[in-house]
This record gives sequence, C-alpha cells and structure tokens, in this order.
Amino acid sequence: MTQTISTRTVCCKLVLDAAAAAALLATAEAFNAAATYCAAVAWKEGVTNKNKLHHLVYGPTRSIYGLGAQLACCARDKAAEAVRAARANGSATCPTFKANSSIRYDARTYRLMSLDRVSLNTLTGRVVGQMVLGAFQRRYLYDMSWKVGGAELVQRDGQFFLHITQTKTNPKPDEPTGFLGVDLGIVNLAADSDGETYSGEAVKRMRERRFRHRQRLQKANTRRARWRLRKNARRETRFQRDVNHCISKQLVEKARTTRKAIALEDLTKIRERGTVQREQRRVRHSWAFRQLRSFIAYKAQQTGILVLAVDPRNTSHTCAVCGHCEQANRPKQAHFKCRACGHTDAADTNAAVNIAKKAARQTAYCAASTSVGGASTSPGALALGI
Repeated sequence: MTQTISTRTVCCKLVLDAAAAAALLATAEAFNAAATYCAAVAWKEGVTNKNKLHHLVYGPTRSIYGLGAQLACCARDKAAEAVRAARANGSATCPTFKANSSIRYDARTYRLMSLDRVSLNTLTGRVVGQMVLGAFQRRYLYDMSWKVGGAELVQRDGQFFLHITQTKTNPKPDEPTGFLGVDLGIVNLAADSDGETYSGEAVKRMRERRFRHRQRLQKANTRRARWRLRKNARRETRFQRDVNHCISKQLVEKARTTRKAIALEDLTKIRERGTVQREQRRVRHSWAFRQLRSFIAYKAQQTGILVLAVDPRNTSHTCAVCGHCEQANRPKQAHFKCRACGHTDAADTNAAVNIAKKAARQTAYCAASTSVGGASTSPGALALGI
C-alpha cells in the first residue's frame, strides 16, 4: 500500500513597517499582472503544462513586469494551475487576477528567520516582517515532523497574512477491527454507530440570527451595511468551520482509540438527487456536510485510519436489527421503529449502524472477489481503494 502525503496551512499575521508594506503592495500588483498575462497566453495557446508555458512567458514576464527569476516562475505556476482548473470546470473565460490578490512564494523567495521573523522577496529586494504567532501557530509551525514548503502572502482589510504550507508523509493505516458508521444530517450534524450524536442546534441558532441580521443590513444597503455583511459572512464561515473541526476530531479520536475504520455516506451530488420544499431550501443548501466529510477524511489519513464511503440508500428506513426496510419504519424525523420486529432507536443512530454494516459487507465482498481472482489484498487496503 502506497503512503500518502498530507498538506496543511498555517496562517500567520504579519507586522510590517511602511516601506516594507509599500514594497509588497507594488510586488503584488506586478506579480498578479504577470500571472494574468501568463494565464492569457496559456488560454490562447491551450497550454497548461508549466514547463511548456515557461518557454512562452518567462522572458516577457521578467522584462515587462520586472519580476525576479523565482517570482516569475511562481506567477507562471499560479497561472497554469488557474487555467487548468478553469478548463476542468468547463469555464468559457480566461482567469484573471486582481492587483491585490495573493503573492506565491517558494523556498527561494521567502525564508523563516529567528525571533519569528520572515524574509520576503520584492521588486526592490528583500524585506523583513514580524510574524505575530499565537499558541496554535507556534505548535504547528515549529513541529519538526512537518516539512515547511511554499507560502502565499494574502491581503485582507489592509492587513498582510502569510499562509505557510507544510507537508508530512501519512502513517500506514492499521488493520481495523471494525467500522465506526457515521450518519451526517442537519438536526444532528453527525451521529455514530456507538450511539453518540453531535447536535447542530448551535449552528442552526447562529444561522437564524445571522439570517435576520443579514435581511436588515440588505434592506439598509449602505456602505457600512455592506461592510458589515462581508464581516458577518466571514464570521459565520469561521464558526461553521470550527464546529466541523471539533466534530471531526472527536470522531477520528474515537476511531483511533477503538481501532476502527470510519464509514461515511457517499453524498456526492445529493442536492441534485432530490428536491425540498421552498421554506427548507435555505437550511438544506447551507448544510456544510462536504466540509465535515473532508475534515474527517484528512484527519483520519494523518492518524492512520481508513475511511470508506458507502451508498446511503435506504440506511434511514432499514432496521439495523432485522433488516426490514420500509418507509413507515421512520414515523418521525428523530425516531425509528421497525414495523416488523418492533426495534426502536434514534433514527440517526440506526442509520449509522446500517452504514457500518454496509461498509463491513462491502469490504468482505471485495476481499472475497479479490481472493477468487488470485490476488491477496487485505480488507484495509481495499477500503482505501474504494
């Protein structure tokens, strides 16, 4: 089984003097103008390979925009990746970059120094900034088990932030002793097969309060109201992300201590598969299940835990004891009562148990099929490949 690599980003606030800030603003303008030029050339020539694009844009990028050699290469890479993503998404327009967009730095164009300082390349030479690090940033940034990579210099509300990337080889997954099924929902953001639920009531209350506040600000439509709307949107996003981080950490830690793999529902394109009533659309479309699922997946990878996606069809209407499937088994949103055997349980917990059983059957079926074909593959390895 091949080992995978995890990448994480540490966001650090920068304090700069006036001269350094002016130099970085000028560099950001030139860098993003160069990236826009590179993207236009790549779009016109149909080139997304960085090496091929290099021969087309390297000379003009340096002479016209005044970038150094490494910054020119970083602008080329940023443009090539943006064009490749636009092509993959079926976009009909060439990507462009605003003057205040981020600057990409690689290992040669920035350097971490002692006393929490950082040296950054600009059009007029190197500038030094002071990183404001809290306990979280210090714990992650100076963890020697992670290798420091490139960085992105981002401007937001007149403040500079350096997003430093780190990489680490994930440990080989252990052979699981079973599956921890996880049912994702709206009332309960998650419920596991051990009977523990993770309520979404706090998120619901916060969203309702923000929604009413957003309506008042949109009706006012003043400059200050629009600024407040943007600030509140970022605050709501951070709150939702924090909740999802907390839930995913608890689930991964439980799977680690019990030596189980995690079974999740495959909810790809769930919004296209069904319709909801008009009054429920806002709640449904603000559901951040994809983010929670991705948090669980990457945290599990870093811990050496397998994650398996299963078909969620009928998991909410099937009895986890006798297997009887009927829509009437779920008389209410929160309750499950089997019409055949009389088994009762919380609906989300019953669904999570069914998800765990589906994962076990799916893994056993794949292992049996592989052994018949002559290859020997462990259930754990199969779970990674599904």
